[in-house]
Amino acid sequence: MTLPDDLAATTAVDEPGAQAWVVAVGASAGGLEALQKFFSAVQPPTQAAFIVIQHLAPDHRSMMVELLGRHCSLPVREAAAGEPLLVDHVYLMPPAVVMTLQQARLVLAPRPQHGVSLPIDLFLRSLAGANAAHAIGVVLSGSGSDGAAGSAALRAAGGYVMAQTPESARFDSMPRSVMAATTVDAVLPPEALAAQVLALTQGRAGRLPAGPLVDAATVKPALQRLFDSLMDHASIDFGLYKLPTVTRRIERRMLVLGAASLADYADRVDASQEECEALRRELLIPVTGFFRDPAAFAALTEVLREQIRQLPPGRTLRLWSAGCATGEEAYSLAIAALEACAAEGRWPGVKVFATDVDPAVLAVGSTGSYPAGSAEGLTPERLARHFVDQQDRLLVKPELRQLVLFARHNLLDDAPFTKMDVVVCRNTLIYFQAEAQERVMRRLQYALNAQGVLFLGSSESLGALQSDFQAIDSVQKLYRLMRPVLTALAVRDGFTRSSVALRGRRADGRGEAMAVGNPRLLDTAQRQLMQAYVPLSLLVTAQRQLLHAWGPTQRYLRMPEGEPQLDAIRLLPPRLGAVAGHALHAALRERREHAAPPLPLELEGQMRQVRVVARPVAPEEMPEPCVLLCFEEMPLAVHGTSERPLSEVEIDRLALVERELAEARSTLQTSIEELEAANEELQATNEELMSSNEELQSTNEELQSVNEELYTVNAEYNAKLDTVSALNADLDGMSQATGIATLFVDRQQQLLRFTPEAASLFRLRPSDVGRPLADFRHPLH
Repeated sequence: MTLPDDLAATTAVDEPGAQAWVVAVGASAGGLEALQKFFSAVQPPTQAAFIVIQHLAPDHRSMMVELLGRHCSLPVREAAAGEPLLVDHVYLMPPAVVMTLQQARLVLAPRPQHGVSLPIDLFLRSLAGANAAHAIGVVLSGSGSDGAAGSAALRAAGGYVMAQTPESARFDSMPRSVMAATTVDAVLPPEALAAQVLALTQGRAGRLPAGPLVDAATVKPALQRLFDSLMDHASIDFGLYKLPTVTRRIERRMLVLGAASLADYADRVDASQEECEALRRELLIPVTGFFRDPAAFAALTEVLREQIRQLPPGRTLRLWSAGCATGEEAYSLAIAALEACAAEGRWPGVKVFATDVDPAVLAVGSTGSYPAGSAEGLTPERLARHFVDQQDRLLVKPELRQLVLFARHNLLDDAPFTKMDVVVCRNTLIYFQAEAQERVMRRLQYALNAQGVLFLGSSESLGALQSDFQAIDSVQKLYRLMRPVLTALAVRDGFTRSSVALRGRRADGRGEAMAVGNPRLLDTAQRQLMQAYVPLSLLVTAQRQLLHAWGPTQRYLRMPEGEPQLDAIRLLPPRLGAVAGHALHAALRERREHAAPPLPLELEGQMRQVRVVARPVAPEEMPEPCVLLCFEEMPLAVHGTSERPLSEVEIDRLALVERELAEARSTLQTSIEELEAANEELQATNEELMSSNEELQSTNEELQSVNEELYTVNAEYNAKLDTVSALNADLDGMSQATGIATLFVDRQQQLLRFTPEAASLFRLRPSDVGRPLADFRHPLH
């Protein structure tokens, strides 16, 4: 088809104010027929530029411009480097190059001579980084899996992905790969795909604005109806997920179905279990990979070595991968544990519990079969030791597979696992609202053994549980549990201690029998002794968190206004708290007992002198010491000559410094929480953009088979052309060699060719070819 002369008047995609679309159409084997059907249904005006990407042999001249132009009402041309895209035009990728889109202009680069070439994936990725909101990717018939990873990237960036129905495709591998890699907006025959594309580009379908979706009063009931339907269908409360992510996903489904409003879409979900399942799949984002973030897994392996060294003989190392998606993370965790065992020379049992809320992704992990491209995060040694390369699949070896147990588990509702040495929950919390995040963190804390390890994602934090954990590696988000939860009630309360732990072993004999018969006897006697003789004593952490208290607590401790907390210094009277805080820091800094000067203090209407003594407490199994604060009461006249009581000015100064320090800590904690919340939002966006980018490429064998198929077809056509040319030459030579006047006519007796003898007999000229035989006069009667 010839191009119009007034191209300059055509709207360019990058023209200011233009809302033009870019439609990328990928096809391979069997794609010519699908392309012809697709473009036969495309009629201008389209408000879009169309780019066709195919697998082309590098040394063969393509005739796609002529072949496709016969079936397309739009101008068809071969793409040129650097030219701007014009709407209502079709651009074909030339042979021997790969093509990308940058700033609405086509960029051509030589095709790599070695290695895998995935031109459809490459272009769709570039399209995702350009203007995904006005981009559509269409994958038609073809062999292999080219287009799957690129479609996932485009859709994660906010673009639209469509695929040909496998039943209508001559080769269904490419459409099926796209459907497996990401949620596809439409799966239709080529003609219907064209109609869907035009509905988007011509404005008959569009994305709803995100703001009113949540804030409008008329929308909230419909949104709750959707959450209720999903709860009934999948037993998942999506109302606890972050609303910006949820609303973006709901809008996509509304656009695909052409729903006029959220209420209309809620009606469709209520009426269709298939659409409810499609929405559930849309909202769940299974992003994972083998040894995702290698530096973090390297740090985890070192921590696992320490866990294995401290593991009692005969006990199994228990690990939990919470939110494991398709299982790559769980298998990576098992491999890391085996490598740590080998490094330590100890081989305890290893068991990895892999859980997720989505049964579909758990089924993938249970089979232990992944695309061959998934090996990108695996070293050659790990790949050879733990996997089997079977054609285009990567199979987990049975000895590794038996270490991992897959099970459905909802972190928000189901009871947590228990007695875990390591819990891994990476890039899952970022999808939950703050209240749900804290609920999950409480459950993960309950699941851990004492000194257990928690492994979080790069943008996730401990939140309100900061004081219960110690950072092993704050950069890689590895934490050790310092305050284990002892009862299920503590999952809700967040703090509990049992006085039973304070009891020593009872003596043998009659006294033991009495103690056993009266389980509260020792507790009562101990409590009376402490009240009568023991001064107020507080066991606190280096972060000032109260672990336990003895003595007359009601005389000293006060609960301040505001949010409940266990900061021991803030529970004390201000003047006494300032002195106790100074003594606490001195004892931690000097690693020895520190006694503060006596402090005059009014207690229950009487003036007393109170001396604060801070003693470090550092058991071997505790990586960080605690401090025992004792508040010894003395009469006013009793204090050593070397111990000068603190003056009022010094006391006030200490109290002022302590208040300023507390305010600074509070401000710092608020800033940290705000930054963590911002990080979580960014990480959630990044996770969506990456959604199936880590879905790996197909194997070299698949691409080689496509190339071989193209070479075979070309060779067959060339052979047929050579045969026809040879036959024509033989026929011409035979007719001239016989010397017989011969006329060749078709069924309508129209002249096709003639010999020189016939030319002189019938007075023929070359221009007479095609004329009826009756038009010629001849001397024969």
